[in-house]
Amino acid sequence: MSQHQVSLPPTRSRQTERQSEGTQPRRGLGTWIRRGLVWMIAGVLALAVIGAVYQAVATEIDQRAYPPPGEMVDIGGHRLHVDCVGQGSPTVILESGLGNMSADWANVQPEVAKTTRVCTYDRAGTGWSQPGPEPRDPQQIAHELHTLLGNARIDGPYVLVGQSFGGLYVRMYAARFPKEVEGMVLVDASHPDMWTRLPPEVVATLKPPNWQVSAMTFLTRLGVFRLTGGDMAECGLPARQCKEEQAYFRSTRYRVTWGQEMLAPDRDAQVRATGGLGDRPLVVLSAGDHGRDFAAGVSGTSRIQFERTWHNLQNELAVLSTDSTHVVVEDAGHSTLQTDQEDAQVTSAAIDQVVEAVRTDRPLTR
Repeated sequence: MSQHQVSLPPTRSRQTERQSEGTQPRRGLGTWIRRGLVWMIAGVLALAVIGAVYQAVATEIDQRAYPPPGEMVDIGGHRLHVDCVGQGSPTVILESGLGNMSADWANVQPEVAKTTRVCTYDRAGTGWSQPGPEPRDPQQIAHELHTLLGNARIDGPYVLVGQSFGGLYVRMYAARFPKEVEGMVLVDASHPDMWTRLPPEVVATLKPPNWQVSAMTFLTRLGVFRLTGGDMAECGLPARQCKEEQAYFRSTRYRVTWGQEMLAPDRDAQVRATGGLGDRPLVVLSAGDHGRDFAAGVSGTSRIQFERTWHNLQNELAVLSTDSTHVVVEDAGHSTLQTDQEDAQVTSAAIDQVVEAVRTDRPLTR
């Protein structure tokens, strides 16, 4: 009988099979996780690129839809926007608040123009003006305004009007170029000591940390705030200016310039060292109700403390001149002294009062 040998295919041990069976699913899961992360990152990058392109294109469309109403003046390296109306002397220069633009004064400028020449302008990086060199501190801003007025042939003497942060800048201008300034109006203006004297709860809402400013700027570049921003059709200003402000506040330049001015080093120390105004006429206008802006969302105790401290700070601003008056507009808010037509009338009247005092060389009516 013959014997047949059967050749069997080589087999793996059961242990090897169990190892293979155990490792294959894990290797597949890891692959899917890696692939998922790659697709997720690619998706985020794609959205970022789309958002950045959207922001750039939409900004360009806005710029074409809302050209500057005044003229663009070269001050050496960049151009600033200035718009003057009216006739007469002294010339009133309107300085906007933190990161804000010249359209803020649309309720005030036409009224003042009935009395004298009045100019609005946009600081570097705000409104229609091109970005300028850092730091964006009071000394730099005052220097640029002086160059702008000279290059645009806007002759003095000047009555300077500063709202909010604009109050810091006009004080610096008066200190650096005192012979050009004959009077001043401070409209709910900032005080260089406000950050150390106001309630910490309020300061925390007004002055975000550096990382938050950077994050907000980054998100603006991606078009996030353009998509989520509200409609400013009823901002209190005329319809045209509301649209101009809406376009500007959705631009990346707004966020960048806001952060540069808010975080400018030595800003308050520079203003603190400026000294007083002598006997030049000065009107200090103060809002009486900050519940809709500065003190919005804070505790009742902090709000009461804020209003009391703010009033004291405004009183200190009035002491800058020996010829001054301090007017509290009880129902007005920080911004409504510009944007509300009734409150803006009070602002316009205060400017006219200082203009008349300069013209007649008489003290303000107390």
